[in-house]
Amino acid sequence: MNENYQEQAVSNMSVRRINRVRVLKLLFRAGSLTQMDIKNQLGLSGPTVTQALQFFTGLGLLREGDEMPSSGGRRPRLIEFRYDAFYSAGVEIRHHHVDIQVIDLRGTVVVGKVYRLVFENTAEYWQRVNALIKQTVAAAPVPRPLLGVGIAFPGEISVSKNMVSRSTVLACRNIPLNIARENVENVLSVEYGASAAGFGVVWREPSLQNAVYIVVTNSGVAGSVIVDNRIYRGTSNKPGAFGHIVLDPNGLPCFCGGRGCWSAYCSLRNLTQSEEPDLERFFTELRAGSQAHIRRWEDYLNRFAQALANISLSFDTGIVIGGKLAPWLEPYMEDLRRRVADYPVLSEEELSIRTDTASLSPIAEGVALTLVSSFLDDNLEGRHFDDL
Repeated sequence: MNENYQEQAVSNMSVRRINRVRVLKLLFRAGSLTQMDIKNQLGLSGPTVTQALQFFTGLGLLREGDEMPSSGGRRPRLIEFRYDAFYSAGVEIRHHHVDIQVIDLRGTVVVGKVYRLVFENTAEYWQRVNALIKQTVAAAPVPRPLLGVGIAFPGEISVSKNMVSRSTVLACRNIPLNIARENVENVLSVEYGASAAGFGVVWREPSLQNAVYIVVTNSGVAGSVIVDNRIYRGTSNKPGAFGHIVLDPNGLPCFCGGRGCWSAYCSLRNLTQSEEPDLERFFTELRAGSQAHIRRWEDYLNRFAQALANISLSFDTGIVIGGKLAPWLEPYMEDLRRRVADYPVLSEEELSIRTDTASLSPIAEGVALTLVSSFLDDNLEGRHFDDL
């Protein structure tokens, strides 16, 4: 009898938790609704909705909004989601820099900065990263509690997420992540950078079902595969290494040790011929008619189109290009699509190739968004609703 009672109590708690999450996520998507709207849309009882609203109002995630016109009787009042209730921090690790972005629950960047810091997997390095995170969060206009920190690497993360199994950008293999976790406070997510960026575009565009996401970085090209509105992880968490598609086996040397990789031709460093890429300067010269810049851009577009053609043939799905290059590439997208379609086997296909300009730091923002997503599902380590 006692065991049955305990099982029933656990079951009731589970149902209550699920319904609370449903209420919160509905308000998150809608922004604001009346209590009756919530009850009708979710098919929940009045007391269940009332209890959930009181619970989340107490946590500071909801607040009362304006009164609505009455159809008779007491005027209903909107319940609003507070997107500024918490912040989430995302950190992109690069070879010579760290990009730290702090977002609110809507995904809007509150404050962010890129700091020069040469990577080394030491306690001193990660302590410096921790200090920079604190410094960045402290620069937010309005102080808010921090959900946690997500870290994205330019390398493949082991299935157990306790190791960066390979990072050609950082020139190392099997990097243990315990040093990072021991020296950076509140690390709750570790992700492959391109997967984090892909997660960000899925988050912003729930209608995006299947696509390949490409992000161009200073050192190369990376990507992720989106299937059924989720990041495809593959067998060992290593999909989307498009930057090492070989475009010319006898071509330019790549940092991976091979030759002719897409990354070797289409990194931002190769485009701008500078260790610190200045895209504004490059495109200013291009538009001014500099012949050297025109030739470099022509070669860049041809190589880019060659790689996109390979992806189009392999995946038969839309392609989204993000990162710092995206807003500069936008005026040339029709030209790029034409070059892809010049491949005879693709000439009659309807190609969906577009840019994603919603974020200039898609990797750091994307890994911060993974925390927000887990939080709304009440699955974030150390931040369960009952513990707040």
